[in-house]
Amino acid sequence: MIRIFTTFFTFIALNTICFSQYFYLPSSSNGNPGGLNTDSEYPSGSGLDASWNILLPPGNTTPTWSSIATIPFPFNFNGLPVSSYKVSSSGVLTFTTTATTVPGFNNATIPDPAIPDKSIMTWGIEGTGSNDAIATKVFGTSGSQQLWVFFSSFTAGSWTYWSIVLEEGSDKIYIVDQRHSSNANPQLTAGVQINNSTALMVAGSPSLSNLAGSDPTPADNHYYEFTYGSQNNTDISGIEVSTYPYQYINDAPYTITGIFRNLGTDSVSSMDINYSINGSNTITETVSNLNINTFENDTFNFNNTWNPTIDGTYDISIWASNINGNNDLNNINDTVHKLLHVFNTITTRKPMLETFVSSTSNYSVTGNLDLGLTLSANSGNYSLLKYPMSWPSPGDPYFTNEGGQRRYYYSINTVPRLVMNGVLQNNPIGFTQQEFDEAYNMYSYLDLSANYYVDDQNQTVNVDVNINSLCNTAGIWENLVLHTAVYEHITYNNISTNGEVEFYNVMKKMIPDNNGTILDSLNGPNNPTFVQLSYTFNGFYNLPGDASNPIDHSIEHSIEDFNNLGVVVWVQDVDTKYILQSTEANLTATNISDEKDFTANIFPNPASDFIHLKLSSNINNNISIKIFNVLGEQVLNKNLKESQLNKSIISLRTQGLGNGLYNVVITDSKENRIVKKINIIK
Repeated sequence: MIRIFTTFFTFIALNTICFSQYFYLPSSSNGNPGGLNTDSEYPSGSGLDASWNILLPPGNTTPTWSSIATIPFPFNFNGLPVSSYKVSSSGVLTFTTTATTVPGFNNATIPDPAIPDKSIMTWGIEGTGSNDAIATKVFGTSGSQQLWVFFSSFTAGSWTYWSIVLEEGSDKIYIVDQRHSSNANPQLTAGVQINNSTALMVAGSPSLSNLAGSDPTPADNHYYEFTYGSQNNTDISGIEVSTYPYQYINDAPYTITGIFRNLGTDSVSSMDINYSINGSNTITETVSNLNINTFENDTFNFNNTWNPTIDGTYDISIWASNINGNNDLNNINDTVHKLLHVFNTITTRKPMLETFVSSTSNYSVTGNLDLGLTLSANSGNYSLLKYPMSWPSPGDPYFTNEGGQRRYYYSINTVPRLVMNGVLQNNPIGFTQQEFDEAYNMYSYLDLSANYYVDDQNQTVNVDVNINSLCNTAGIWENLVLHTAVYEHITYNNISTNGEVEFYNVMKKMIPDNNGTILDSLNGPNNPTFVQLSYTFNGFYNLPGDASNPIDHSIEHSIEDFNNLGVVVWVQDVDTKYILQSTEANLTATNISDEKDFTANIFPNPASDFIHLKLSSNINNNISIKIFNVLGEQVLNKNLKESQLNKSIISLRTQGLGNGLYNVVITDSKENRIVKKINIIK
């Protein structure tokens, strides 16, 4: 058996555990406790759902208590019933509602005399700003409700979001780490104080920092669960079956990999690990010479592999037993399940590469160059889309709110950042062929093709998509969406501070928006799904001054050249973020307006031995056509005289060009220039 050791928390405040009536456990996965609160995390009056009640308004420059509020269900603190509470603008919730002195903004180790008895805290944040409100809301149904006390957009160097949660029935307390600016620097005391001699802090307090990022959804949230009573000596929890969930039958047998966490107070030196397929055929292996301390994870590869004989969906469960020769004292968290899907047919994958960059980021320059160098050796084998981001300030002027939503979806907090197939994240700086192969070699079980047509005169892009799944997706991917994005092959006008002068595959608009097009279950081979989409860009071109006022697509657009557009489509599982397949749509035709002085269209794209140019009919002077490879080397030079421009279509041989991306630069005698990108695939 192969063990892979990882540490979740390497320290714990054992002294406080020994003397308090509570113990705490850090969450084993991201999200909110119980998944009841799915609301987005925004300031009150500026995005926060109106169903939240304001307990303490913002702008308290000195520490202030809120009014007294009633707990809407029976609740016990430290084994005794409490019915009301109040909260301070310094992050302290107390059930001692008669307390008059407000804890200051400067936090400390607890117990501390500044904290009233019977208190819970995220002490160290400040409600001083104009958006820093304390809001409350009840989630769930009677008997299992949660009361959320939300420190919305509080201040800790910059904006920071935390919550204290009371849970009906279990009497559990949760401290939830939710959302933070990249400039925030929370240094918190998180915990409970029973009286002036007994308290329990989260390890790292009074300098506890955040683990969540800037995502306004609960996707990256982390929490600490406080339970009344004594922590078990022996408690191993199954965390995850980490075996890849989509397998090809010809690759069997498979190695089952499981992650376990020690939630007990005793270090674990030996245990049995078990896995089962569809609730039977239990495989048990004994592992020894361990040293798994409290709150530490350990990953195990089972020596006994699994060899299914037919395709299908299988329920894999793992659990630990015989901990240090003793029974596990908490069986509720023992077993974790995962569905593994075994397929008998596969197809070639075209990996989807989503890059988050900015023309104000010097690091993005290196990332773009390194990524481009590796991709130049893999022409035609990927789909690429770049989202301009809103930082470093003032941000890329081609930032869009849709790009921002993709950033939040993936919890992206740095630029440049590369997401491959929705599930692999890399830094494009130093991007290697091996990293590309990791995305390219993932199996796909879906064929995808698309065509698009650009009506330049009406500023409309029409897209036809053909989806052909090789399996019935019901029970495997239940929340599929088709994403469609219009991008500009090359842009120039978003030049900012990082020295770049041209930008490639810049995302302009998602059709219909970042939510995509919901797909019903796909019914397997020879039952294709067809989707027709269309989008008309409104108004006239506008270049925003910075990212703080992005393009308003209802009245304007940021397309520099409608004859320089591309379309990429991909099918994604919303829940797991797994992208089943992607493709670059083929350009079928373009309706070119005669109103412009100098316009051109190139097709087909991708091309093989020929490309065809359709130039606007009012061109009446000589032009030159030069083709450059991705390294900037000129590989073709053609001069056309006025007599040749009378042809409706001009054809150029490209059979001598190798596979790859090329820039076609068309220049007239007045030095007007058009740049087009073509893809040569033989």
